[in-house]
Amino acid sequence: MKAIILSDFGGPSQLRLEDVPTPEAGAHDVLVQVEAAGVCHHDLLHRAGKLAGAPKGVILGHEVAGRVVETGAAVTTLRVGDRITGYQRRFCGQCRDCLRGRQDLCRAVSLPAVDTEGAYAQYIRLPAVSAIRIPDNVTFQQAALASCPIGTAMRALVSQAGLTAGETVLVNGASGGLGVHQIQIARALGAQVLAVTGDPAKASRLEELGASSVIVAPDGNYSAAVWNQTGKRGVDVAMENLGLTLPQTLRATGMGGRIVVLGNIAPAPVEVSPGLLIGRRLRVQGSGSATLDEVSQSLAMISAGLVRPQIDRVMPFTQAAQAHALLEARQVNGRIILSGW
Repeated sequence: MKAIILSDFGGPSQLRLEDVPTPEAGAHDVLVQVEAAGVCHHDLLHRAGKLAGAPKGVILGHEVAGRVVETGAAVTTLRVGDRITGYQRRFCGQCRDCLRGRQDLCRAVSLPAVDTEGAYAQYIRLPAVSAIRIPDNVTFQQAALASCPIGTAMRALVSQAGLTAGETVLVNGASGGLGVHQIQIARALGAQVLAVTGDPAKASRLEELGASSVIVAPDGNYSAAVWNQTGKRGVDVAMENLGLTLPQTLRATGMGGRIVVLGNIAPAPVEVSPGLLIGRRLRVQGSGSATLDEVSQSLAMISAGLVRPQIDRVMPFTQAAQAHALLEARQVNGRIILSGW
């Protein structure tokens, strides 16, 4: 089969088209013909060698949707022809975390940073338990984003932050893959959204997605604007999608606020004031991939029209390197989808 291989760590040119053996489905696996694969910022970090323990010589891509073409001997829940999206992590299904529905915490099979699922390919082998059926009115391209970024956004806003109707939420990096979906989910939950972007040309689109207010901050300084727009109360919940702007986000969050950190686009330490955390009783926590149930919820929200997957453009798999370059240059609104050869 054709696949895009990460030949070595470095720039986009390290993504090479190669012919590799087609995976064989084990007894508990399904073989899936890939119809759509999303390009995530996580893929860029892996390609650049910025993820500890992540290997080279692998097929990148964990956002995938396709059609089952073969089932293993022990698979009874899926059939050839089923349309599915794949859960973005391998999990054992037997540890304490898996048994309580926290597949995102399972460390028995793979770490979140070691992304070797292989969606940049004609076929992918998935454990049958990781393949989730797609509703009839949801396309492959839409479904590819159900686990990440939409499921990831669901987990952060609902399960981690506990966002409720009437609250105010800050979304930074708002025009990125996480931000454009967080805005929609937060509005569907009845919250008010303050979106932050560094590009004034993207402001109107963020308002169209449901942002109550858009703050343009090319220099990354937005806490004062947030403080003023909230009547000097600060926001109730904040989505930190960048990482390096965490100090600004902390200052923009009000008493008893919850900050969820999802991004680390420029891996490096940032300064945090303990006094600010104590004085405002802030809760800061990290968040990552969704659970299986949260992916199913994401598909349901897409199917119901509550969330519209934001796809910037669709490119053939042979242009994976160009897709990485576009995302790296921040010339993307939402997600790039790879589809077709």
